[in-house]
Amino acid sequence: MMPCDYTSKSGQVIGFDLDAVFDLVGGSSKLRSGWSSLVVFVPSTNAFVELRSSPQDYRGNSADEAEEIDEKYIQNTFGLSEQQLASFKSNPNKWQFLDYREGKNA
Repeated sequence: MMPCDYTSKSGQVIGFDLDAVFDLVGGSSKLRSGWSSLVVFVPSTNAFVELRSSPQDYRGNSADEAEEIDEKYIQNTFGLSEQQLASFKSNPNKWQFLDYREGKNA
């Protein structure tokens, strides 16, 4: 088990097991300019969560945060369709992770 927390839409801090999530898409966050993003689905809470990391400072350190997001944000930020999200939610084990991070191929 790898414990982690995210901030829900209501502002509540919710704990979850990072080992039990399903990866959806990776790329750049639109909520934090310049930050990298990994969107995961947390089955225990039925929530999409954006895991964000800031660019590294001169010492190599970066800040991290996790925040619940909605499907509209995923569609607008990463270009996924309603059909793709429905397919993912119906069978996340078969989903092919989409990687839009810099230097990666989708």
